[in-house]
Amino acid sequence: MKNITFIALLIVLMSCQNATPPKDYVVLHGKITNPIAGLGLRLFDPVSSQTVTIAVAQDGSYRDTIKLKEAAYFNAFYDKFFGLYLKNDMDLEINFDAKNVSKTLTFKGNGTKENDFLIVKSKLEGQLFGADYNAFINSDKATFDSKMAAFSGDVKSELDKQKAILDTAFVSTQLIKLQEFNTSLTQQFLDEQRNKSELGVGMASPEFKNYINYKGGKSSLADFRGSYVFIDIWATWCGPCKYEMPFISKVEKAFHGKNIKFIGISVDRLADEKKWREMIVAQKLTGTQLLADNEIGSEFIAGYYIQAIPRFIILDKEGKIVSADAPRPSEPELTELLNSLDL
Repeated sequence: MKNITFIALLIVLMSCQNATPPKDYVVLHGKITNPIAGLGLRLFDPVSSQTVTIAVAQDGSYRDTIKLKEAAYFNAFYDKFFGLYLKNDMDLEINFDAKNVSKTLTFKGNGTKENDFLIVKSKLEGQLFGADYNAFINSDKATFDSKMAAFSGDVKSELDKQKAILDTAFVSTQLIKLQEFNTSLTQQFLDEQRNKSELGVGMASPEFKNYINYKGGKSSLADFRGSYVFIDIWATWCGPCKYEMPFISKVEKAFHGKNIKFIGISVDRLADEKKWREMIVAQKLTGTQLLADNEIGSEFIAGYYIQAIPRFIILDKEGKIVSADAPRPSEPELTELLNSLDL
């Protein structure tokens, strides 16, 4: 009997010694059908501002490792966006067709269940917004409240059904993110109601005067009358702002020669002018780059009730508002909006 006990104990000890310790990194790999030449798979963590670009081979295959301090949610981009949840020790295979990312996206390996849930959640968000986000955010209060309640109920129901197979920390953060999402959308709804009365289409834009111009001298909004104007509100310390910069350059090139001016307005401190100038060089920013006179408290910024950046604004040739909160350059809706204008 003692021998049996000893052998059993020995087996347990040996199994413990042979157990593979968890990896302190994530392994990402997969295959992209119809890859786009020269385009890498970009990952951006909006919380830490961590950005990773994974090289994609000509045949669409890729493989890389990422070290994380903690589990994180990434915005993944390969011509289109999709959500991604990563945690150290994951070995995750991600496959999709670049011509239709949302409908072909699949996951395999450790982390599949959590990321499959994000796909379901994304579809629920699509049902919430419908075909026209602006129509949704401008709906009457009863309709808005009803849709938000139904969305929240559906997300919680999905979490409840899958909680036995999902990472516990993932479920907890999803409930927190749901609350944050609801709070943010409700605030957007309230802001939109206010903006329609103060910053609606065709209304005169708030003005800015004598902002420092990167190329020398000072500039005012009135200097750009006669042209459409696309304004990017950003700062050197803003990670999401920097993420949009390559897309802004792409949009600028697409509309080169058109009657539209691209203006960047930084809300950095005047004391950080050197840092602002260095960022313009480092990011190869073009267009007209200006430095606001009083950071986020500048009259122009306050006039648009800007509490978070980046923020994008489009004005017509007379300085009247086309969009007080335009789509981001990384979103195809911006190009569609600009194409609809008489540029």
